[in-house]
Amino acid sequence: MTGLLRRARVHPWLTGGAAAVLAAGVAGAVYFGTRSDPASAQATTTTQTVGTGTIRQSVSASGTLAPAKEENLDFAVSGTVTHVRVAQGQRVRKGQALAKVDSAALASNVASARAQVANAKAKVDDDATNDAGSAQTAADKAALKAARNQLASAKEQLAAATLRSPISGLVAEVNLSVGQSVSGNSSSANADSSSSTDPAVLVISDKSWIVNATVDATSVGLIKVGNQAELTVDGAAKTLYGTIRSIGLVSSSSSGTASYPVIVDVTGAQSGLHDGSSVTAALIYRQVANVLVVPQLALHRSPTGTYVDKVVGAKTVHTPVTTGLSSGLQVQITAGLKAGDTITVQLPSARTGSTNGSTNRPTGKFGGGGGGGDFPGGKLPVDGGNGGGGGGGGK
Repeated sequence: MTGLLRRARVHPWLTGGAAAVLAAGVAGAVYFGTRSDPASAQATTTTQTVGTGTIRQSVSASGTLAPAKEENLDFAVSGTVTHVRVAQGQRVRKGQALAKVDSAALASNVASARAQVANAKAKVDDDATNDAGSAQTAADKAALKAARNQLASAKEQLAAATLRSPISGLVAEVNLSVGQSVSGNSSSANADSSSSTDPAVLVISDKSWIVNATVDATSVGLIKVGNQAELTVDGAAKTLYGTIRSIGLVSSSSSGTASYPVIVDVTGAQSGLHDGSSVTAALIYRQVANVLVVPQLALHRSPTGTYVDKVVGAKTVHTPVTTGLSSGLQVQITAGLKAGDTITVQLPSARTGSTNGSTNRPTGKFGGGGGGGDFPGGKLPVDGGNGGGGGGGGK
């Protein structure tokens, strides 16, 4: 049922330097230079209070949504369908009867087996009363055991004349009609979704979901089972969360690139989702929480290293800083600043064309660091960080 999966990709900021930082376990300075053209020299700046936040590193993957459970149901006994009690789209509960086949012959078999048990038991009782020989007693006891086994089998066959749902969920398919003849196949009852034939009834979980995704060979080594995931599902009103359940060991190739299957369990009971919906997943393999963060545009580079312009009184002072991990537009500061410091941030300029040339104009402001905290359903891998006050908004 899984749809076509698109190849996973790593966030641009994870390539090169960021991956090296992670592998080495140290944070190095990152090149953040201001542009040297005249427009850059005239760029507008704003001030911002340094605060704390959370930086996450993740692999981005695309996939599709699927029910966490699928039950392909078929009758384990042969017969003629006498009742079909569900329709496509109907919600059912675990153990609910879905359909039945004619059970008269099966009920007769149960009655006959009961009679055989009664006869066998009477013989064993007679052996005890008449002090029968050990060989005769052993033979009659073996016959009683066989009769009881036959009765148990006959009862199972009678029970199998009623098709019941092993899970609570939604009926996705009904391929039965009253009067239809079915051939019992015990191996096909409750078969998995790999069955090549249409099931009599297909029941899926409608609140428990998984995401089937792929991660390419260059990124799969970064993630592991248990890592948390942030999920954007087409048609869902909110961001969902999940946990990596499994990472496949056997790759498949597309356009010469090897990729590995990854299954993510969606956290919690989720309603209103649809099988086959497209999903963009951020598979989070590292996180630093409660650390100082600043916008990338606050950083500058000089021959002596990386610095920010710190506001001290009425002046701005070039202040050397040491950078750590980065994510999107945010960078961790490991030395050189403290929470509550005020720095300047260069606003990005939007270039608009005209007949006489181009015009630069400042766009937007920058807030404080991203929020930290745990994902629903479990904790992310977290590195300890610097304490401090909350991040301030742009002025």
